[in-house]
Amino acid sequence: MPFSPSTFSPSRLLVVKLSSLGDVVHTLPLIEALRLGLGPEVHLAWAVRKAFAPLVINNPHLSAVHVLEEKSFSATLTFGKRLRAEHFDTALDPQGLFVSGLLTFLSGAPRRVGLDKNREANKLFLTEASIASTHRAHQVEKLFGFCDALGIPRLAPRVQHYLVGAAPREKTWVGCIIGASTPDKTWPLAHWKALVAELETRGLLPVLLGGPGAEAEAAAQVALSCGGCLNIAGKTKLPELAEALARCAVVIGADTGPLHLAVAVGTPVIGLYGVTDPVRTGPGWGPAPAVVLDAVEKEAPPESRRPRHGTIPDALARISVEAVLDAALRLLS
Repeated sequence: MPFSPSTFSPSRLLVVKLSSLGDVVHTLPLIEALRLGLGPEVHLAWAVRKAFAPLVINNPHLSAVHVLEEKSFSATLTFGKRLRAEHFDTALDPQGLFVSGLLTFLSGAPRRVGLDKNREANKLFLTEASIASTHRAHQVEKLFGFCDALGIPRLAPRVQHYLVGAAPREKTWVGCIIGASTPDKTWPLAHWKALVAELETRGLLPVLLGGPGAEAEAAAQVALSCGGCLNIAGKTKLPELAEALARCAVVIGADTGPLHLAVAVGTPVIGLYGVTDPVRTGPGWGPAPAVVLDAVEKEAPPESRRPRHGTIPDALARISVEAVLDAALRLLS
């Protein structure tokens, strides 16, 4: 039988959101809403993969963070036993995958709430697969469905101040997130080189950001064309990346984790879209101004797009340097 919010209130609550960077960031507003809605006496914990734990470990709304160190099945089972020892009475699964569902089940929580999508047979592990997730709405808004299930108010997303360092925002810093998780989401290097040159001529400092590997290599190529840009791509841990994003006056990037992290720390952003639907994963969910640039909206309606299945391979390449520069200058003014 489903639990009724009017008759059941959790005292020990687990949220299972293991990865990835963008998904973890999109869960931060839910965590804040849970804490404010349930009160300080409720034990609120988060289960997360090791790679993303530094982003949540100091979250003031959490009572505990449980870190899954490895991706092996045996490590997952051992981790589940650790969770079970915490005696959770409620577990939320906003991830909606097999491994997150399995951990939700292994936690031993008698109430296990998750999404209605049933990816990877996720529903098998839940007592309530009741959170609407297939409609066209932003991921942050969908996750607030867990507030409804618990009978607590939703909360307008606010700046995640614990991620913001003491350093002030630099009025001339323009963050440039070079690269993305897939080639379709990548703005061409020639465009980036032309943009940073234009920014420099206007007395602005391009700050090159991104992950290690191919993204860092791409940023290094852009840096060669700079007169004096700051290249920290691949050189920052997640807390340092969050602080760098918070120091920027504006951040430019595709639909990537670092762009959403910039939204979370309250930095104005310019999102380069064409592969994914900005209604579902756009940057407009935060408290700061956000601009979406999309050059193929008529040819590939956003509502028909699916992640990692770009219908127009050069969608981002069609976004002009002039359009990005104009948006940046407007946000900086």
